[in-house]
Amino acid sequence: MGINEQMDILVQMVRQDSIPALGCTEPVAVAYAAAVANKYITADIDDMEIIVSKNIYKNGKSVIIPNTNEWGLDLAGALGLLGGNSEDGFMVLKNIDKDTIEGARNMIQGGKVHVKYLDNSPDIYVYIKANSPKERVEVELRDNHTYIDRIKVNGETVYRGHLVIEESTSTDFLKEMTFKEIRQICQMVDLEELAFIEEGIEMNKRAAEMGMRDDKGLGIGRAYKKMQREGKLSNDAATQARILTAASADMRMSGGDCPIMTSAGSGNQGLGVILPLVVVAEEHKVEREKLIRAIFFAHIINKYVKIHTGKLSAMCGCAIAAGIGASAGISWILGGDDEEIQGACQNMLSNLTGMICDGAKETCALKLSTSAGETVLSAYLAQEGVIVRSNVGIIGDSIEETIKNVGLLCREGLIHADSVIVDMIQ
Repeated sequence: MGINEQMDILVQMVRQDSIPALGCTEPVAVAYAAAVANKYITADIDDMEIIVSKNIYKNGKSVIIPNTNEWGLDLAGALGLLGGNSEDGFMVLKNIDKDTIEGARNMIQGGKVHVKYLDNSPDIYVYIKANSPKERVEVELRDNHTYIDRIKVNGETVYRGHLVIEESTSTDFLKEMTFKEIRQICQMVDLEELAFIEEGIEMNKRAAEMGMRDDKGLGIGRAYKKMQREGKLSNDAATQARILTAASADMRMSGGDCPIMTSAGSGNQGLGVILPLVVVAEEHKVEREKLIRAIFFAHIINKYVKIHTGKLSAMCGCAIAAGIGASAGISWILGGDDEEIQGACQNMLSNLTGMICDGAKETCALKLSTSAGETVLSAYLAQEGVIVRSNVGIIGDSIEETIKNVGLLCREGLIHADSVIVDMIQ
């Protein structure tokens, strides 16, 4: 495969994974599948069954649905069914109004919505069965938050998805690349191909600004900022990264009406990839082109890690995926060479590997802000020549080997963790 083809694949991959989203992407996946089901229903709904993977259940149980101040996969499904527009993808709930919310509440209170999870399924899995006097519509979503695998109407398959061969091929191709090869391509890609990254910068900065202004979620970002003004926190880049990511997560996790740009299918990871790099670039007066290329690099590294660990896992993706991407990007814009870039990521993984994901909710702002601050410090340490040594604990002989180890830990070492966590949050 030639360098130009590699470049095209990476640009397309990041572009597909970096799209605006309103609300946490796990309940959004349920709303999206329900909105698809609604396209085949011609009468009033009798009832709806929602069956999801443990990961979707865990991440969708407690996070607030945009513009409702309420939570629950039953609510997400009912809203999607009654008023969602599947053509809007991750923005499926953007036009939900008061009447739709009231209708969804009535469905739930009337016992018409039933939710359960599967013990064994793909990480991302949603099954919707909606019944009306005329139709029984079944929609199956899997492997991707907006990928519909099958639709049945009255038992007859009316739609069958086909896994995109190009996506599988590009994933395999990325998995075999080294950080150095990825960084070289990021330096060469035509800047015009990365225009979408500018949109992500502005979108996620706006979410942070709204979180600082409005009383949303736990108000962690606002509290950090107040502590900074009082001299209890410093005004360095690591602290500023913590403040902005906390504020943006406060807004998003509390159901704020504020779209953000995702990374590798995750909204919080989009915040964690983009905002720390913006903070460091502004503090060090880094030219805009280098910042854009570094964010592109960070998006790819985030995706690279998740290929090994899974799209959803028992570990916090903000720490072990987005945080790794951000550390790589920050080290690069600080002038780091390949050894320092990889060293920054090794520092991160020797620090925050093991941070659990116990579901999407308001406290994600704490984990995201911790990860954001450590991305900056890990890169700064690498610039000072402080890099963890190889072959100690989970740290391998190279950053690629360490990420394989983390993937193994997620897939095999923590195989029962999600079940235990789901039992706890029941």
